[in-house]
Amino acid sequence: MFGMSKKPRVVIIGGGFAGLNAAQQLKASRYDVTVIDPSPHIEWLPNIHEIISGVKKGDELRMNRSILVRRLGHSFVMQRAHGLTSQFVELDNGQRIAFDVCIVATGSVNNTFGVAGADQHALPMKSVEQCQVIARRLHRASLSHRTCRVTVVGGGIEGVEAFGEILRAYRHRPQFEFTVVDSADRLLSHCPGNLDGAIRGHTDRLRVEYGLGKEVEEVDAEGICFTDGSALESDITLWSGGAAPNPFLAQAHLTDAPGQWADVNGTFQSRQRENVFIIGDAAQPQGMALSKQAFHAIDMGKAAAQNVERLLAGKALRDFTPSSKPQVVTFGDLDTFMVFRDFALSSGVLGAAKEAIYTLGLWQLAPPKNGKDLLHSLDLLQKSVRRVYLPTVNPLALLDKLPKSKVLS
Repeated sequence: MFGMSKKPRVVIIGGGFAGLNAAQQLKASRYDVTVIDPSPHIEWLPNIHEIISGVKKGDELRMNRSILVRRLGHSFVMQRAHGLTSQFVELDNGQRIAFDVCIVATGSVNNTFGVAGADQHALPMKSVEQCQVIARRLHRASLSHRTCRVTVVGGGIEGVEAFGEILRAYRHRPQFEFTVVDSADRLLSHCPGNLDGAIRGHTDRLRVEYGLGKEVEEVDAEGICFTDGSALESDITLWSGGAAPNPFLAQAHLTDAPGQWADVNGTFQSRQRENVFIIGDAAQPQGMALSKQAFHAIDMGKAAAQNVERLLAGKALRDFTPSSKPQVVTFGDLDTFMVFRDFALSSGVLGAAKEAIYTLGLWQLAPPKNGKDLLHSLDLLQKSVRRVYLPTVNPLALLDKLPKSKVLS
């Protein structure tokens, strides 16, 4: 049933958090694994907003996919997957790669919701390169005495974290004016607790305005037009409108129509092909309302790999049970929120928590294999300590921040 090769052939389309964690679970001694991705690097997306302020540099948030995959004993193909049958992955270069089981972990793409001009005039923030573009635009504006109006479209986690980094770097520069726009009537509307009030409290005395409860109709070089007929002048517009399905899902006939997430059962098995599993942002598991977050993708990758092993061994597959982990949301150097299911904790001291997740996450994804790797990892750690840990654990800073810690319910 699963081919004539000595080892079952597993192809993983997408080398992000979900795909690479699946690859880590599949041992090269038992499986012939190929990871396919068009980019040479995996990027640590939970921290890319820190590029905007300069707290992080691009090289700190990128790891070489080929090296990571080959360390696992697997093969890496740097190509874009174009199509999928029940036996082959078809690549843009015309190559076909055979498989017994395929894991699709293609992630998501930027979603402008069809807003006119958004793709041309608004800056997305989904990658290291895109955040570097934003950082350069802001830096150039800081060198001028002309007023620069900066707008962040999107008041979810991505937008709030990016906004916090902008304020970290530029809130004391008199030429900057800031606006946050969202269709919801409050920031972080999907999070428990009054995080909106906490953020507004930090910006009361800053040149910050909020355009909440407003739908964007069009973006152009001069600003934003809203569906209610009002307009907003904007020199630099950042777009954090959300995620859309990768077009590959429709190209591979894993959805009924373009623009849909792939329906899967609780084991991540595709409804179209029993030997295809779909995980990460690409998947829409039955009965689960999972946010498009890295920690879910990591867990899904591990669970899917275990089900691949069970399928190949002729065993019953197991449903995925999502973990209930708190999420750390940073607001620059002004505040950090630890978001639980029913409440949130606000404290500047929690900034170290996200930095710890970043450092430990890199080590888990790419554990040091030799002295050179270890020195590189230690270098990343000392940079983290110098930039984030030390200001946080400074006794005077602690005395200042601890009384300000709050439970938001």
